[in-house]
Amino acid sequence: MEKLGDSIMHELEMAEEEVCSAWLAYYNKAMEFCGSSASDIKTKQAGARVGAPVDPNAVVHGCTDVWVDEMRYRMAVAFLSSVWEKCSSELSKLFLSMKDAECNRRNRIKELLIKATQRQERLWLGLPGVVTPILKDLIEWPMERKIVEDDVQSSIRARAQSIQRDETLHKKADDSTVKAAGLTGVNMKDGNFELSSPLVSDLMSRAKVIEKRGTGLMSTWKVTLAIVTEDSFLQLFDLPSSCKLHPGSAPEVAFQNLIPPVIVPSLEGIKGGIKIPSAKTWFDNLAPTESFVLSNCTVSIKDVTAKDPNTFELIEALSGKMMARTRKMQFRAVTREEAVDFVEALKKSK
Repeated sequence: MEKLGDSIMHELEMAEEEVCSAWLAYYNKAMEFCGSSASDIKTKQAGARVGAPVDPNAVVHGCTDVWVDEMRYRMAVAFLSSVWEKCSSELSKLFLSMKDAECNRRNRIKELLIKATQRQERLWLGLPGVVTPILKDLIEWPMERKIVEDDVQSSIRARAQSIQRDETLHKKADDSTVKAAGLTGVNMKDGNFELSSPLVSDLMSRAKVIEKRGTGLMSTWKVTLAIVTEDSFLQLFDLPSSCKLHPGSAPEVAFQNLIPPVIVPSLEGIKGGIKIPSAKTWFDNLAPTESFVLSNCTVSIKDVTAKDPNTFELIEALSGKMMARTRKMQFRAVTREEAVDFVEALKKSK
C-alpha cells in the first residue's frame, strides 16, 4: 500500500511539473511578443530557425508559434485533470482496502485475545475474579464497521494535516514567482481546472486532415493533421500508425488520436509489476512533426487540368550560414475545392 501511495504521489507531482513547465514556456513566449509591432513579430518568426537559444521548456526548438505552446499548456492541464481523476479513484480503492484490512485485523486480534483469555481462564482457575471482567470487556469490545471506519478516517486525516503542515514549513521561497506569472486572483482551493481544446483557440485559424509527401524518391503519401495558426505558421502532426483516419476526417477526431490514454499506478499494477510510462512520454505525439514559417513560404496549386488537380506544393526558404536553402512539401486534399480553400487560407495567413 505504501508503494502504491508513493507511486500515485509521484505521478501527480510529475503531472503538476508538466503543467508548470508548459505554463512558463507559454507565458514567456506570449510576453516575448507582447507589445511588439507586426513587423518585429514577422522578423522574429522569419529568423526563428537560425541561432535560436535552447529553451528547455520549449515544445519545438526554434519555433516561435505561440499556439504550439498554448496547445501544450492546454493539454498539460487536461493531462493533470485526467491523472488527478484516476489517481483519486485509485486512492479511494486504497482507502477502502485499508478499512477492510483494519476491520479484518481488529476482528482477528479480537478472536486471538478471546481464545488466549479463555485458555488462561482454564489454566488460571484460581484467578476467576481477574479473568471474568477482562473476558467480559473483550466480548463487549465494539467492532461495528462504522466505528472502525471513523477511526481509520480520523487517523488518515490527522496524518494528512501533519504532512500539510510540514509542506507549509518547507515551502520553497520561489513558488511565488510561478503564481505571479498570471495566476493572480485564482482560488487555489478550486483545483482540477479544465481548459477547452486547442482547436478552439483564438491563436488557430484553420485545421484540416490532408495528405503530405516529401520530395524524396521513396516518399509516400501520409495522412497528417495540418493546423494554420494566427502567427503565420503551418504545423503538421503525423498521426499514429494505429490511427485509421483518412483525408477529410474531422480534425477533432484526428487530434484525439494524438492523445494517448492516461495510466496511473494501481494496486493490481503494483502487484503485477506493471511499469507506468513517464508523464513526459504522454506528450510525444503532441509536438508538431513539421513546422513551416508561412512568411518564408510560397504556395502553388496544380492546374485544374493536371493529373492530380487536388495537389499543392509549399516551398519554404531557409536561411543558412553559408548559403540559402529551401524545403519542399507536397499536399493533397480530397477535392479540388478543398485544396483551393486551404491554399487560400495559407496565403491569407502569410
